[in-house]
Amino acid sequence: MFRTLLLAGMALVAAACSPPAAKVPLTSVAAVAPTAAQAVQDVRGIVEPCEQAMNRAGGHFDQLAASASPQAGARAAVGATKAACLTAFAALQKAHAPGAVRDACLSAVYTRETLADTAIQMLDGKAGALAVTTLRYKADDQSAASQACSTALATLGGREFAMVATPRQP
Repeated sequence: MFRTLLLAGMALVAAACSPPAAKVPLTSVAAVAPTAAQAVQDVRGIVEPCEQAMNRAGGHFDQLAASASPQAGARAAVGATKAACLTAFAALQKAHAPGAVRDACLSAVYTRETLADTAIQMLDGKAGALAVTTLRYKADDQSAASQACSTALATLGGREFAMVATPRQP
């Protein structure tokens, strides 16, 4: 029994020390992992339609947060924001970006979508008595999450540039 265990242990040690059967070439690994600049560009491309829809609907959100009557076109603008941000959320979940960037930007598009959802409930008359206060808090949350996404993208983009070697001057 001891001899069998000893032989099995030696076989495991030999297997661990031997080179792997198939090495993945470095060029293949680089092709799979996007550069930081590419990840930033990809995430910005995903988030941008949500941001643009939010900017177009911004006046409508402000008016609802001020307890004023909505302007014509509010429902369409807010609905477009919700749809754009839901699409961005789904795409970001599949994006090949570092976790911190993806998480920060997921939070940003999610808070925009929930802000739009609250506004739609208000426009449909389905919101409760605290809807205006809730909308204001969600607008603040959205602003903070948007800033966090921008900061994460800037940090990731800056990190790649910091790693580039500077040529020495004679």
